[in-house]
Parts: sequence; C-alpha cells; structure tokens
Amino acid sequence: MSDEFAKYDEFANSMEEKYPKMFANPYGGFCVGEGWWPILQALCSNIQHYLNWKNKNGEVVPQVVVAQIKEKFGGLRFYYDGGDDRVQGMVSMAESWASKTCETCGAPGKSREGGWIKTLCDYHETERQQRLAHRNIDIISTQ
Repeated sequence: MSDEFAKYDEFANSMEEKYPKMFANPYGGFCVGEGWWPILQALCSNIQHYLNWKNKNGEVVPQVVVAQIKEKFGGLRFYYDGGDDRVQGMVSMAESWASKTCETCGAPGKSREGGWIKTLCDYHETERQQRLAHRNIDIISTQ
C-alpha cells in the first residue's frame, strides 16, 4: 500500500472514530485532497460540539449524518442530512474557506482553470501545468 493510501486510510479511520454519528452510514469517503482535511476536521468538530451542546440543553437538533464529501468545480461540497441553520452556516463557512485553500497542501490558493477546475496554490498550479504540458507533448509525439 502506498504512503498516499495509508495516509488517506489513517485520516478516514480517524474521522470515523471521532465522529461515529456523522459517519454512521456509507458516505463515499473523503473525495478531496489532503490540503482540505484540516478544514473537514474543524468542520466536523464544530458541528458535533454544537449538536452535543444544543441537545444537552434540551432543544433537539437532528444529528448531522454525512451523505457525501467531494470536490466539484474546484470547491468543497459537504452533503448531509440533519442539523439546523447554524450547521448550514458552518458548512458554508468551511466551503468558503476551502475555496481559498490549496486542495493539495493547504496553503492559500485560488480557483484555477485549464481542464479540470482546481483550487491550488501557485506551486501546485505550476506543477499541474508542467504535467499537462508534458502530457500534451507525449500525445503529439505519438501521433
């Protein structure tokens, strides 16, 4: 197993253990880059702390159960059931935070065009452009 897969498994298992109520159902995994993992950790922590506090004081807010977490059009998408308006605000804030964060490394980033839309820092965008250029050269040389 590669280091990349081992790191992913460690992250996913950690999140599932810390937040078993949120990840009780099959949810499709964490289909985002490592740079957004801290955002997801903060989001899930804040949501679960809020729900525990709110429900302890008598007002019942439905438990958040994650349906899907993914990148789409360069942005974080966090689909879930349950919660309330405050939870929706937390999710919106996390999605906004991710839109300014490199999905690869977590440094400040911005939305980048060029085939697949990605949110990347300057370094990882340069890397991506080099890979794309190399791939285009390979395609041209095989024609």
